[in-house]
Amino acid sequence: MPALPPVAELPRWIQQHPRSHEIISAYNVCLELQSWIKYQAGFHGKEKEKALIQCRILGYLFHHFPSREIKSFVKEIVTISGQYEKLLELGEHYYVYFVKIFMSNKGPTPAPSSHPSRRSVDDLVAKIKDELKDAAQNHQTAKKNALIRDGFRCVVTQMYDFKLVKESAALERAVKGGAPAGSTECAHIFPECINSNTSSGSKKEDYATTVLDHFGHRNLRKELNGALIHRLDNVMTMERTTHQLFDSLQIYFTATEVANTYKLDAIRDYCPPYTSSRYVTFSTPDPEKYPLPNPTYLAIHAACAKVAHLSGAAEHIEEVLSRFEDTSVLAEDGGSYSDVNYIPFECEE
Repeated sequence: MPALPPVAELPRWIQQHPRSHEIISAYNVCLELQSWIKYQAGFHGKEKEKALIQCRILGYLFHHFPSREIKSFVKEIVTISGQYEKLLELGEHYYVYFVKIFMSNKGPTPAPSSHPSRRSVDDLVAKIKDELKDAAQNHQTAKKNALIRDGFRCVVTQMYDFKLVKESAALERAVKGGAPAGSTECAHIFPECINSNTSSGSKKEDYATTVLDHFGHRNLRKELNGALIHRLDNVMTMERTTHQLFDSLQIYFTATEVANTYKLDAIRDYCPPYTSSRYVTFSTPDPEKYPLPNPTYLAIHAACAKVAHLSGAAEHIEEVLSRFEDTSVLAEDGGSYSDVNYIPFECEE
Protein backbone atom coordinates (compact mmCIF):
# COMPACT_ATOMS: atom_id res chain seq x y z
CA MET A 1 0.00 0.00 0.00
CA PRO A 2 2.02 3.03 -1.21
CA ALA A 3 1.95 6.25 0.80
CA LEU A 4 0.22 9.29 -0.72
CA PRO A 5 2.55 11.13 -3.14
CA PRO A 6 3.69 14.69 -2.33
CA VAL A 7 1.75 17.73 -3.56
CA ALA A 8 4.17 18.22 -6.45
CA GLU A 9 2.95 14.96 -8.00
CA LEU A 10 -0.70 16.00 -8.22
CA PRO A 11 -2.08 15.89 -11.81
CA ARG A 12 -1.29 18.83 -14.07
CA TRP A 13 -4.96 19.77 -14.42
CA ILE A 14 -5.11 20.33 -10.66
CA GLN A 15 -1.87 22.33 -10.63
CA GLN A 16 -3.30 24.56 -13.39
CA HIS A 17 -6.84 24.76 -12.01
CA PRO A 18 -8.07 28.32 -11.26
CA ARG A 19 -8.84 27.13 -7.72
CA SER A 20 -5.74 25.02 -7.35
CA HIS A 21 -4.94 26.57 -3.97
CA GLU A 22 -8.19 25.21 -2.49
CA ILE A 23 -7.71 21.79 -4.05
CA ILE A 24 -4.13 21.54 -2.82
CA SER A 25 -5.24 22.65 0.65
CA ALA A 26 -7.75 19.79 0.70
CA TYR A 27 -5.05 17.35 -0.42
CA ASN A 28 -2.82 18.59 2.37
CA VAL A 29 -5.61 17.65 4.78
CA CYS A 30 -5.23 14.04 3.55
CA LEU A 31 -1.44 14.19 3.95
CA GLU A 32 -1.86 15.50 7.49
CA LEU A 33 -4.37 12.75 8.24
CA GLN A 34 -1.93 10.14 6.96
CA SER A 35 0.83 11.53 9.21
CA TRP A 36 -1.51 11.54 12.22
CA ILE A 37 -2.49 7.91 11.63
CA LYS A 38 1.13 6.79 11.31
CA TYR A 39 2.69 8.69 14.18
CA GLN A 40 0.15 10.12 16.62
CA ALA A 41 -3.17 8.26 16.61
CA GLY A 42 -1.95 5.24 18.54
CA PHE A 43 -3.42 2.79 16.02
CA HIS A 44 -1.84 -0.64 15.67
CA GLY A 45 -2.20 -3.66 13.40
CA LYS A 46 -5.46 -4.02 11.55
CA GLU A 47 -6.86 -0.85 13.06
CA LYS A 48 -3.97 1.16 11.62
CA GLU A 49 -4.29 -0.61 8.26
CA LYS A 50 -7.98 0.26 8.16
CA ALA A 51 -7.38 3.94 8.90
CA LEU A 52 -4.61 4.22 6.30
CA ILE A 53 -6.82 2.67 3.64
CA GLN A 54 -9.64 5.08 4.43
CA CYS A 55 -7.23 8.02 4.32
CA ARG A 56 -5.52 6.96 1.10
CA ILE A 57 -8.83 6.36 -0.67
CA LEU A 58 -9.53 10.06 -0.18
CA GLY A 59 -5.99 11.09 -1.12
CA TYR A 60 -5.65 9.00 -4.26
CA LEU A 61 -8.95 10.34 -5.54
CA PHE A 62 -7.16 13.66 -6.11
CA HIS A 63 -4.79 11.83 -8.45
CA HIS A 64 -7.49 9.86 -10.28
CA PHE A 65 -10.67 11.90 -10.00
CA PRO A 66 -13.13 10.83 -12.74
CA SER A 67 -14.14 14.38 -13.75
CA ARG A 68 -13.08 18.01 -13.42
CA GLU A 69 -16.08 18.68 -11.14
CA ILE A 70 -14.06 18.30 -7.95
CA LYS A 71 -15.49 21.26 -6.02
CA SER A 72 -17.96 19.26 -3.91
CA PHE A 73 -15.34 16.68 -2.95
CA VAL A 74 -12.85 19.41 -1.99
CA LYS A 75 -15.45 21.29 0.05
CA GLU A 76 -16.41 18.19 2.05
CA ILE A 77 -12.79 17.53 3.01
CA VAL A 78 -11.95 21.14 3.84
CA THR A 79 -15.13 21.47 5.92
CA ILE A 80 -13.99 18.68 8.27
CA SER A 81 -10.28 19.54 8.18
CA GLY A 82 -8.61 18.47 11.41
CA GLN A 83 -11.60 16.33 12.42
CA TYR A 84 -9.79 13.07 11.89
CA GLU A 85 -12.61 10.72 12.85
CA LYS A 86 -15.01 12.42 10.43
CA LEU A 87 -12.40 12.25 7.66
CA LEU A 88 -11.99 8.53 8.28
CA GLU A 89 -15.76 8.12 8.19
CA LEU A 90 -15.82 9.82 4.78
CA GLY A 91 -13.12 7.42 3.61
CA GLU A 92 -15.31 4.58 4.87
CA HIS A 93 -18.14 5.75 2.60
CA TYR A 94 -15.88 5.25 -0.40
CA TYR A 95 -14.62 1.94 0.92
CA VAL A 96 -18.20 0.64 1.10
CA TYR A 97 -18.74 1.81 -2.46
CA PHE A 98 -15.66 -0.12 -3.62
CA VAL A 99 -16.89 -3.23 -1.80
CA LYS A 100 -20.11 -3.04 -3.79
CA ILE A 101 -18.09 -2.84 -7.01
CA PHE A 102 -16.03 -5.90 -6.02
CA MET A 103 -19.13 -7.89 -5.18
CA SER A 104 -20.90 -7.09 -8.45
CA ASN A 105 -20.28 -10.38 -10.25
CA LYS A 106 -23.61 -12.18 -10.42
CA GLY A 107 -22.39 -15.14 -12.43
CA PRO A 108 -23.22 -16.19 -15.99
CA THR A 109 -25.96 -14.41 -17.88
CA PRO A 110 -28.83 -16.58 -19.13
CA ALA A 111 -28.11 -17.20 -22.81
CA PRO A 112 -30.56 -16.23 -25.56
CA SER A 113 -32.89 -19.12 -26.32
CA SER A 114 -31.54 -21.43 -28.97
CA HIS A 115 -33.28 -22.51 -32.16
CA PRO A 116 -32.49 -25.48 -34.39
CA SER A 117 -32.68 -23.53 -37.69
CA ARG A 118 -29.65 -21.78 -39.20
CA ARG A 119 -29.94 -18.01 -39.67
CA SER A 120 -28.23 -15.16 -41.41
CA VAL A 121 -26.95 -12.40 -39.13
CA ASP A 122 -29.90 -10.21 -40.13
CA ASP A 123 -32.32 -13.02 -39.28
CA LEU A 124 -30.58 -13.53 -35.96
CA VAL A 125 -30.95 -9.83 -35.15
CA ALA A 126 -34.64 -10.00 -36.12
CA LYS A 127 -35.15 -13.05 -33.91
CA ILE A 128 -33.62 -11.36 -30.87
CA LYS A 129 -35.60 -8.18 -31.50
CA ASP A 130 -38.78 -10.27 -31.64
CA GLU A 131 -37.91 -11.85 -28.28
CA LEU A 132 -37.47 -8.36 -26.85
CA LYS A 133 -40.91 -7.10 -27.84
CA ASP A 134 -42.84 -6.02 -24.74
CA ALA A 135 -40.14 -7.55 -22.53
CA ALA A 136 -39.42 -5.88 -19.20
CA GLN A 137 -36.06 -4.16 -18.78
CA ASN A 138 -33.87 -6.63 -16.92
CA HIS A 139 -30.53 -8.43 -17.05
CA GLN A 140 -31.57 -10.78 -19.85
CA THR A 141 -32.98 -8.09 -22.14
CA ALA A 142 -29.86 -6.01 -21.53
CA LYS A 143 -27.75 -8.99 -22.59
CA LYS A 144 -29.70 -9.44 -25.82
CA ASN A 145 -29.60 -5.75 -26.76
CA ALA A 146 -25.89 -5.62 -26.01
CA LEU A 147 -25.31 -8.65 -28.25
CA ILE A 148 -26.98 -6.86 -31.16
CA ARG A 149 -25.03 -3.65 -30.59
CA ASP A 150 -21.70 -5.42 -30.04
CA GLY A 151 -21.97 -7.69 -33.08
CA PHE A 152 -22.58 -10.85 -31.02
CA ARG A 153 -19.08 -10.78 -29.55
CA CYS A 154 -16.99 -9.60 -26.62
CA VAL A 155 -16.03 -5.93 -26.93
CA VAL A 156 -12.50 -6.70 -25.69
CA THR A 157 -11.50 -10.09 -27.11
CA GLN A 158 -13.80 -10.06 -30.17
CA MET A 159 -14.85 -13.57 -29.13
CA TYR A 160 -18.21 -14.53 -30.65
CA ASP A 161 -20.97 -15.88 -28.45
CA PHE A 162 -20.71 -19.64 -28.95
CA LYS A 163 -24.42 -20.38 -28.61
CA LEU A 164 -25.28 -17.82 -31.29
CA VAL A 165 -22.54 -19.16 -33.56
CA LYS A 166 -24.48 -22.44 -33.63
CA GLU A 167 -27.55 -20.51 -34.85
CA SER A 168 -25.94 -18.46 -37.61
CA ALA A 169 -24.17 -19.81 -40.66
CA ALA A 170 -22.45 -16.45 -41.13
CA LEU A 171 -21.02 -16.46 -37.60
CA GLU A 172 -19.98 -20.09 -37.99
CA ARG A 173 -18.08 -19.22 -41.17
CA ALA A 174 -16.30 -16.43 -39.30
CA VAL A 175 -15.28 -18.82 -36.53
CA LYS A 176 -14.14 -21.47 -39.00
CA GLY A 177 -12.09 -18.71 -40.60
CA GLY A 178 -10.20 -18.19 -37.37
CA ALA A 179 -12.39 -15.90 -35.25
CA PRO A 180 -12.59 -16.98 -31.59
CA ALA A 181 -15.81 -18.17 -29.96
CA GLY A 182 -16.75 -18.81 -26.34
CA SER A 183 -19.14 -17.99 -23.53
CA THR A 184 -20.16 -14.34 -23.28
CA GLU A 185 -21.93 -12.50 -20.49
CA CYS A 186 -23.57 -9.16 -19.86
CA ALA A 187 -21.13 -6.93 -17.97
CA HIS A 188 -22.55 -3.96 -16.07
CA ILE A 189 -20.33 -0.91 -15.60
CA PHE A 190 -22.26 0.15 -12.51
CA PRO A 191 -23.15 -3.21 -10.91
CA GLU A 192 -26.71 -4.34 -10.32
CA CYS A 193 -26.08 -4.63 -6.57
CA ILE A 194 -25.97 -0.84 -6.25
CA ASN A 195 -29.77 -0.91 -6.29
CA SER A 196 -30.30 -4.15 -4.38
CA ASN A 197 -32.06 -3.92 -1.02
CA THR A 198 -31.81 -0.13 -1.00
CA SER A 199 -34.53 1.92 0.64
CA SER A 200 -34.94 5.67 0.46
CA GLY A 201 -32.97 7.42 3.18
CA SER A 202 -31.03 4.29 4.16
CA LYS A 203 -27.32 4.39 5.02
CA LYS A 204 -26.61 2.27 1.95
CA GLU A 205 -28.29 4.83 -0.28
CA ASP A 206 -26.43 7.62 1.53
CA TYR A 207 -23.08 5.98 0.74
CA ALA A 208 -23.83 5.77 -2.99
CA THR A 209 -25.30 9.27 -3.11
CA THR A 210 -22.28 10.74 -1.30
CA VAL A 211 -19.83 9.14 -3.73
CA LEU A 212 -21.72 10.10 -6.88
CA ASP A 213 -22.38 13.64 -5.66
CA HIS A 214 -18.70 14.15 -4.88
CA PHE A 215 -17.81 12.81 -8.31
CA GLY A 216 -19.88 15.67 -9.74
CA HIS A 217 -22.66 13.47 -11.14
CA ARG A 218 -25.77 14.11 -9.09
CA ASN A 219 -28.10 12.72 -11.77
CA LEU A 220 -26.54 9.26 -11.90
CA ARG A 221 -28.72 7.89 -9.11
CA LYS A 222 -31.82 8.69 -11.15
CA GLU A 223 -30.27 7.45 -14.38
CA LEU A 224 -29.48 4.07 -12.84
CA ASN A 225 -32.37 3.67 -10.42
CA GLY A 226 -34.23 0.37 -10.35
CA ALA A 227 -34.47 -1.39 -13.71
CA LEU A 228 -32.57 1.50 -15.33
CA ILE A 229 -29.40 -0.17 -14.08
CA HIS A 230 -29.87 -2.37 -17.18
CA ARG A 231 -29.86 0.57 -19.60
CA LEU A 232 -27.80 -0.26 -22.65
CA ASP A 233 -25.12 2.37 -22.09
CA ASN A 234 -24.36 0.70 -18.75
CA VAL A 235 -23.69 -2.77 -20.19
CA MET A 236 -21.27 -4.50 -22.55
CA THR A 237 -20.85 -7.99 -23.98
CA MET A 238 -17.81 -9.67 -22.46
CA GLU A 239 -16.21 -13.08 -22.54
CA ARG A 240 -16.46 -14.72 -19.12
CA THR A 241 -12.89 -14.24 -17.87
CA THR A 242 -12.80 -10.66 -19.17
CA HIS A 243 -16.06 -9.99 -17.33
CA GLN A 244 -14.61 -11.30 -14.06
CA LEU A 245 -11.53 -9.10 -14.44
CA PHE A 246 -13.67 -6.05 -15.21
CA ASP A 247 -15.99 -6.65 -12.25
CA SER A 248 -13.07 -7.08 -9.85
CA LEU A 249 -11.46 -3.83 -11.09
CA GLN A 250 -8.45 -5.67 -12.55
CA ILE A 251 -9.03 -4.08 -15.96
CA TYR A 252 -10.60 -0.76 -16.94
CA PHE A 253 -11.01 1.54 -19.94
CA THR A 254 -9.12 4.84 -20.31
CA ALA A 255 -10.47 7.32 -22.86
CA THR A 256 -8.22 8.41 -25.72
CA GLU A 257 -8.40 11.46 -27.98
CA VAL A 258 -10.13 9.31 -30.61
CA ALA A 259 -13.92 9.21 -30.24
CA ASN A 260 -15.23 5.93 -28.77
CA THR A 261 -11.72 4.47 -28.56
CA TYR A 262 -10.30 3.42 -25.20
CA LYS A 263 -7.03 2.03 -23.95
CA LEU A 264 -7.51 -1.23 -22.09
CA ASP A 265 -5.52 -0.75 -18.90
CA ALA A 266 -4.84 -3.34 -16.24
CA ILE A 267 -3.65 -3.41 -12.66
CA ARG A 268 -1.32 -6.23 -13.67
CA ASP A 269 0.25 -6.49 -17.12
CA TYR A 270 -0.86 -10.08 -17.64
CA CYS A 271 -4.55 -9.43 -16.96
CA PRO A 272 -6.15 -8.77 -20.38
CA PRO A 273 -7.03 -12.24 -21.76
CA TYR A 274 -7.09 -13.52 -25.33
CA THR A 275 -6.23 -10.22 -26.99
CA SER A 276 -3.11 -8.71 -28.52
CA SER A 277 -4.57 -5.22 -28.77
CA ARG A 278 -4.61 -2.83 -25.84
CA TYR A 279 -7.16 -0.56 -27.55
CA VAL A 280 -10.91 -1.04 -27.86
CA THR A 281 -13.17 0.90 -30.22
CA PHE A 282 -16.89 0.70 -29.46
CA SER A 283 -19.32 0.75 -32.39
CA THR A 284 -23.07 0.48 -32.90
CA PRO A 285 -25.46 -0.10 -35.81
CA ASP A 286 -27.78 2.62 -34.45
CA PRO A 287 -26.49 5.21 -31.90
CA GLU A 288 -30.01 6.20 -30.81
CA LYS A 289 -31.48 2.74 -30.45
CA TYR A 290 -28.29 1.02 -29.33
CA PRO A 291 -26.20 3.65 -27.48
CA LEU A 292 -22.55 2.99 -26.79
CA PRO A 293 -21.13 2.44 -23.28
CA ASN A 294 -21.35 5.71 -21.36
CA PRO A 295 -17.98 7.54 -21.11
CA THR A 296 -18.87 8.95 -17.69
CA TYR A 297 -19.69 5.51 -16.30
CA LEU A 298 -16.43 4.11 -17.69
CA ALA A 299 -14.42 7.00 -16.21
CA ILE A 300 -15.88 6.40 -12.75
CA HIS A 301 -15.20 2.66 -13.02
CA ALA A 302 -11.58 3.41 -14.01
CA ALA A 303 -11.18 5.82 -11.08
CA CYS A 304 -12.53 3.18 -8.70
CA ALA A 305 -10.08 0.61 -10.04
CA LYS A 306 -7.02 2.83 -9.66
CA VAL A 307 -7.92 4.27 -6.25
CA ALA A 308 -8.98 0.89 -4.81
CA HIS A 309 -5.66 -0.71 -5.69
CA LEU A 310 -3.38 2.20 -4.80
CA SER A 311 -5.08 2.74 -1.44
CA GLY A 312 -4.88 -0.92 -0.46
CA ALA A 313 -8.67 -1.28 -0.38
CA ALA A 314 -8.67 -3.85 -3.18
CA GLU A 315 -6.19 -6.13 -1.44
CA HIS A 316 -8.10 -5.88 1.83
CA ILE A 317 -11.43 -6.66 0.16
CA GLU A 318 -10.00 -9.68 -1.64
CA GLU A 319 -8.56 -10.96 1.66
CA VAL A 320 -11.88 -10.55 3.48
CA LEU A 321 -13.91 -12.15 0.70
CA SER A 322 -11.58 -15.14 0.49
CA ARG A 323 -12.12 -15.81 4.19
CA PHE A 324 -15.90 -15.56 3.98
CA GLU A 325 -16.26 -17.33 0.62
CA ASP A 326 -16.64 -20.82 2.06
CA THR A 327 -18.29 -19.91 5.35
CA SER A 328 -21.82 -19.13 6.41
CA VAL A 329 -21.02 -16.55 9.09
CA LEU A 330 -23.97 -14.38 10.09
CA ALA A 331 -23.88 -10.70 10.93
CA GLU A 332 -25.22 -9.53 14.26
CA ASP A 333 -28.58 -8.65 12.72
CA GLY A 334 -28.88 -12.04 11.05
CA GLY A 335 -27.70 -11.01 7.59
CA SER A 336 -25.19 -13.10 5.72
CA TYR A 337 -21.69 -11.80 5.11
CA SER A 338 -22.15 -12.87 1.50
CA ASP A 339 -24.19 -9.66 1.24
CA VAL A 340 -21.80 -6.78 0.52
CA ASN A 341 -23.54 -4.63 3.10
CA TYR A 342 -22.43 -6.92 5.93
CA ILE A 343 -18.76 -7.34 5.04
CA PRO A 344 -16.89 -5.84 8.00
CA PHE A 345 -13.70 -3.84 8.06
CA GLU A 346 -12.00 -6.17 10.54
CA CYS A 347 -9.83 -4.65 13.24
CA GLU A 348 -9.05 -7.74 15.29
CA GLU A 349 -5.48 -8.84 15.66
